[in-house]
Amino acid sequence: MGDLQVAPIKARVIRAVKLDTCGNPVTGASSAMVVAKGFTQVQVSPDYEEGEEFLTKLADGSACVNQKDASFLKRMGIEGHFCILSPDLIALMTGETLILTGSGTVTGTGVMFGADPLTARFSLELWQPVSGQGACDPTTGLPRYVYWAFMNVTNTMLGDFTFENAVFDFTISAETDYAGYLWGDGPGATSWLPAGVTVPAGKHALFNITTTPPPAITAGAVVLA
Repeated sequence: MGDLQVAPIKARVIRAVKLDTCGNPVTGASSAMVVAKGFTQVQVSPDYEEGEEFLTKLADGSACVNQKDASFLKRMGIEGHFCILSPDLIALMTGETLILTGSGTVTGTGVMFGADPLTARFSLELWQPVSGQGACDPTTGLPRYVYWAFMNVTNTMLGDFTFENAVFDFTISAETDYAGYLWGDGPGATSWLPAGVTVPAGKHALFNITTTPPPAITAGAVVLA
């Protein structure tokens, strides 16, 4: 069995989808999805628990017991940097209060931040174009993408920000949790996973090479479709 090897570069868009308290995508009229490109970077920092080590030495200094348990992934830290302020996206990620205005078509114009517990959950997905000879599928001729998914992101906090004679850098930090039982092959009707593949509960992240293009950028939050 061979594998498909590609060289991803940059990042095209991100998608944030509202989840319920169990990490499952919210559907119907109360759902929310934002697809955006106003970010400069997303940094992921896996956090592992080192396996416990057991070491007992004999009187001559040699090992009587020398054993170490396996390490395991606890969670992944996520830090996002944004050069564009999207009230809908910020409210979706943080669970804070969206400021609304307008008659007829309601528009999110800002966010109010408070001291409530950080209970909001969302899934975060990113798409990278592929560089070099493997940029397109040789059979279909379609462009390839590397699809990344962090199925259950929570505990979103604001980073430090500065008002100065420079480009405004708005940052958030968050962490992953186990995928919800109903995350399946991804939120909505389109999947970027192979047919028949679903995400088992307990996974934190994945990537997959696909020719299914990223979703279209949205003007703020829309209902999940």
